[in-house]
Amino acid sequence: MSILRIQEWRFGPILSIGMRSMLLGALGIAFIHGSGAAPRSGACDEDCLKGMMSAYLNALEKHNPSLVPVAAHYRYTENGAQIRLGDALWGTFNSYGKYRHDVYDIETGGVASYLSITENHEMPFPDFLAVRLKIAGGKITEIETVVDRHALGTENMPPKDPSWMEIMDRAEPTATRISRDALKKGALGYMRAVAFHNGDLAPFAESCIRLENGMLSALGPNDAAPVPKLQPPAAAGSSPVPSFFLLGLGCGKQLGYKSYIFITGYEDAHFPIVDTKRQLVYAVFDFMRRGNVESWTYEGRKVPYPEGMRYPNEILNTEIFKFVNGKITRVEAVFEGPQSYMRGTGWPGGTKAESRPIGD
Repeated sequence: MSILRIQEWRFGPILSIGMRSMLLGALGIAFIHGSGAAPRSGACDEDCLKGMMSAYLNALEKHNPSLVPVAAHYRYTENGAQIRLGDALWGTFNSYGKYRHDVYDIETGGVASYLSITENHEMPFPDFLAVRLKIAGGKITEIETVVDRHALGTENMPPKDPSWMEIMDRAEPTATRISRDALKKGALGYMRAVAFHNGDLAPFAESCIRLENGMLSALGPNDAAPVPKLQPPAAAGSSPVPSFFLLGLGCGKQLGYKSYIFITGYEDAHFPIVDTKRQLVYAVFDFMRRGNVESWTYEGRKVPYPEGMRYPNEILNTEIFKFVNGKITRVEAVFEGPQSYMRGTGWPGGTKAESRPIGD
């Protein structure tokens, strides 16, 4: 089946004008724009990037990797492991949910999406899926996916509060934008702030909301919760969720309570998508958990961490950071784990590992 004959589907047209012209051009067929203007040679604008992502997602839905326009040499990973395109999720994917959030980088040919999906057919369960593609010469050269399975937070997405997506999607005024390098530096500062439990290491805004796998984990003092708040543990004696006690402090001040000290470092951070117009950064990295931090102190009493935080492991994170006036104001994360300690993201070449000293 030719990619040019793929039907439009629920997420919009598969092929944009720019992408269609590139594909037809590769076949030696002329394509005329309605305006008569020709696209830049080899360029892939936002419509083109969205079309490439839709083509990939359409192929996944059909369980048919031959529909993916990959380059002769490409790389595909799922949850940090390099595998064959068509394996793993391609065999168990069931359906798409109601959520899709795209981010773009037209300067580097990058596009990423967060989606809610279901997996398996007879007994389906909800997942979050993060997909990143790199486009070069009208072909996909990189596919990086992260699947968070059995993710109950999918029912919260998209947030009922429309301001969440409005803020994420809006273009920021030119006068308030910071550079590509400054955006990357701010995103890296977020990782360092969490790893060293010091909110001053990142440019946090007072209004700072964070959603992790669809669940609210940080809220500014004057912010309205865009999704339902976490509830206290139902079972007596079970370990409380740290962020439940600390909503309303924002992203930075929350760290001062040291509720996240089970995160002892980060590694392999890379920033493949930076949207300077919307002031967004899509980052992939691992949060390291050495496993020797067993509890945190809240109001004078020790609160034990859940078992999964009390042995050496890592969490493979993807995060979208939204900057307003140079400050981090919204954070959306899709992550999975635990995975083996110091395993990395599967995409080497990012930042070097950095962690607190043992015992700190």
